[in-house]
Amino acid sequence: MHKSCLRNKTLAVILVCSLFVIGITATASYPKAFTDTQGRDVILDKPIERIITRSPDEARIVIGLGCGDKLVAGEQATKSCLCPMTFGNTEEGCKRCFDDIIDGRMASLPEISTRYDIYFEKIAQLKPDLIFCGNLKDAEAFEDKIGCPVVVLGGQGWNLGDEGYFESIRVAGQALDAEDEADDLIDFVKGKIDLVKTKTDNMKPEDKPRVYFASRGAGAGFYDPKEGRDFTRTEPKYDPLKIAGGINVASEINGSTVNVALEQIIAWNPDFVFISNSAAKNSTALNFIKGSPELSSVNAIKNGDVYNCFYPHCRGTPPDRNLINMMYMAKLLHPTEFRDLDLEKEGNEIFKAFLGVDGVFSEYADYLIWPREYLDSLK
Repeated sequence: MHKSCLRNKTLAVILVCSLFVIGITATASYPKAFTDTQGRDVILDKPIERIITRSPDEARIVIGLGCGDKLVAGEQATKSCLCPMTFGNTEEGCKRCFDDIIDGRMASLPEISTRYDIYFEKIAQLKPDLIFCGNLKDAEAFEDKIGCPVVVLGGQGWNLGDEGYFESIRVAGQALDAEDEADDLIDFVKGKIDLVKTKTDNMKPEDKPRVYFASRGAGAGFYDPKEGRDFTRTEPKYDPLKIAGGINVASEINGSTVNVALEQIIAWNPDFVFISNSAAKNSTALNFIKGSPELSSVNAIKNGDVYNCFYPHCRGTPPDRNLINMMYMAKLLHPTEFRDLDLEKEGNEIFKAFLGVDGVFSEYADYLIWPREYLDSLK
């Protein structure tokens, strides 16, 4: 046999043996144990191939780690929350994203729960290898009725000031043998935070505007007794606003997601007001607040500094939209410092990191209209 042929044959044998050893090593890593975000010990007997998520937040992490092909079912709002859509109408919203995400399977993805109910029998029929959920109560119910491993991720997508949300990504990476992908996603998010934080951290307090953030919008006016929210509901600890260089007028209130009196907002006298808005083609809430006689003495109203912003909720707290809020708020609060920050470019990169689809922010801006109008005003 020719020496070169012999050498090639030897290399081939070595390669096959190496692959065999790698396969054995991968298999031998199971069963494996780790701890979820609630300190619960989780043991997995085999690699995960079939995943069910309790909310869009967990589905977003699964897809962001490159494991969307393993997602076999999700919560009802997954269809409208991942690629922003009109709830219950998948013809209105980010249609290209909806058609492309998870290999085009979103339209047929089974729904295993709603805001109020969990369909345990349906979940059992789908035979999941793993269920991701957001709280201990759900985890206990799944373990009791389904029996497969359950991992609590938890964390809030606007929790950008500490390791809380990043720990959710790390735990998901451990469960899915995607530790490197988890590290990459965390580094990506932290890089976007630093893009803003490096400028705002050095600002003097007197150079930071005082802001009221209506985290649930104002679709029903000042207060909606049915849902217990609207303009007077706010978030005292909203990291995107703080990182963007704004002083949250509600920051001294303890807890999260609170309702405040209208008189308190007037007394705070914010320089800016941000109103969350996910209603396409609708500026009713914005115009209502701008024209409100009750708020006419507030600086933000007098100076015209009342703006829509991206809705920070969607059956959870989507990190992609909250990161975009951070950049958008920074540009409005500090237009000179962030003049060169390309919101459309950054928004598309952020959505792609979590959803794996190009151009989602551009599609979202066109769908809502007001972001497109804002972007056009910068040209």
